[in-house]
Amino acid sequence: MLSVLGGTVNTLIDSAFVSRRLDSDALAAISLNMPLFLILCMVGCLFGVGSFIAASRAIGDKHEDHAKEYFHTAFLLTVIVSAFFIVSGLFFSDQVADVLCRDEDLLDMVEDYCRITLLGALPYILVYIPTYFLQLSGKSKAMTIMMAIMIGTDILLDWLMLYVFDEGIAGAAEASVLSTLFSTIYGLIALQGNGSLFRFSLRHFRFRRIKSILLFGTSSALGSLLDVIRMLVLNMIIYSVGGTAALALWAVINSLLELSLSITAGIPRTAAPMLGIYLGGHDNEGVRGLMGLQMQMGILQSLFFAIMIVVFNKPIGDFFKLEQSVLVPFICLGVSVILETFCSILGSYYNVAKRVFLSNFVMIMRTFLFAIVFAQVMYIRHWLIWLFLPLSMAMTLLVTALITRRMVKKTRGEDHELSSILLLDDYLEKNHKVKGFSITSSTEGICKASEDIIDFCTEHGMDMKMGMRLGLAMEEVMTVMVQKSLEKEEDPVDVRIYSMNDSIGVSIMCSGKPYNLFKEAMDSEDDFNMGVQMIEKLSKDCHYTYTLGMNILTVEF
Repeated sequence: MLSVLGGTVNTLIDSAFVSRRLDSDALAAISLNMPLFLILCMVGCLFGVGSFIAASRAIGDKHEDHAKEYFHTAFLLTVIVSAFFIVSGLFFSDQVADVLCRDEDLLDMVEDYCRITLLGALPYILVYIPTYFLQLSGKSKAMTIMMAIMIGTDILLDWLMLYVFDEGIAGAAEASVLSTLFSTIYGLIALQGNGSLFRFSLRHFRFRRIKSILLFGTSSALGSLLDVIRMLVLNMIIYSVGGTAALALWAVINSLLELSLSITAGIPRTAAPMLGIYLGGHDNEGVRGLMGLQMQMGILQSLFFAIMIVVFNKPIGDFFKLEQSVLVPFICLGVSVILETFCSILGSYYNVAKRVFLSNFVMIMRTFLFAIVFAQVMYIRHWLIWLFLPLSMAMTLLVTALITRRMVKKTRGEDHELSSILLLDDYLEKNHKVKGFSITSSTEGICKASEDIIDFCTEHGMDMKMGMRLGLAMEEVMTVMVQKSLEKEEDPVDVRIYSMNDSIGVSIMCSGKPYNLFKEAMDSEDDFNMGVQMIEKLSKDCHYTYTLGMNILTVEF
């Protein structure tokens, strides 16, 4: 979750240093530059999120080579598109600044920040690639280090540029670009370790993968694009309401919103690759469990965030040198963060579930349509402008519930009737063609799993003798996996058995060290590998992958 802040936390740090060192006009200038920054985020999301989701689904479908192709294609696309923004920074930054700012007093500061932001387009866009693919590779420590580099170097460089070299708002922009660059370089290096699925090799670039990357990245990119338009419109409305003082407060609110992304975007993006694997394997129980966990964590963390900003509203306002009271605006912000968490979790889920239209519709309502509509209403009616924050999120949830209810109603009474909200097809579950459970990695837990496999196989038409052989062979496979991967007997192992398309499949998932027992069985003559060899002879498909820090083994008979 913290890694999600990588692309945006610099805005908060820059705002903090600028407000302390300079004045509210400089803070307003950062707010006016936000649309440009969000455009770079849009491109980063388009390639980063798109390749990330496509690669996770490819892994769930047992196509690791396709996952490599998505990574390399997204990387090269990012480099090519970044060159366009860099050229714009060299020759057209003044014109871009004129579009962003109509206040002559702020124009020079906006131009300085704009020029350096465009020249730093490559790290701003590219940072999404290592951020997401380190997660997919299960390298949580590398993600933490990457985040620490970004925050630490940005704080240090902001202090040097503003207090030592006295470069003003341009120094803050330079610090942001350089810290993002250092973090991105480290992230890309961390992906090159031994055994990494995403080591650089130009032969994996494929033009045909661009379509899928754009498809899966559309929702996030569209959200960022709408954020750009929304920021331009809201900047004008808020400036009309309260001038530069209101814009300065809006800059602080945006900084806090960027901080809340670790919750509102961090939770669904962390869950996205596992959702892709579950959905690819038609594991509805896993999907529901993970969605429930996201909702629980979302409530707790967004509520904590809301309480903290309300309780400490005065110290926060004083820190940013805001003269007006921020209590009521922060209450509106806190409520909106809680509601936005639910909207974001649902929007991300629909995107991974290939319901791209619904995902995009939720995104349009949440980030653009209702925000502008309610802000305009508040402005015309002379009501509190900041009410647009919670009202836009509440209306998004209401409309989403109505739309999904209508979709469910259309399938009612059919064999493949959709479930409410998540729109899952529970045909396998209703017909008892799937069974999922968790066990401990102890001998007793493995024996229990073996018995359940035998019972399921025989219940679904397999000969008793064959079922016994398979159950015992899978028992030996699980024993080998936990011995080689896990450190403690208390560590859980997830088992899923399903009957589909005249096949019976068994999926085993456990954390720990990577261990491909099929490869090891080929290179070893140990007795404990006999079960593995038997499984390979009896099955029609065996597949192993290590992703998200977990061993995932699937066998179909």
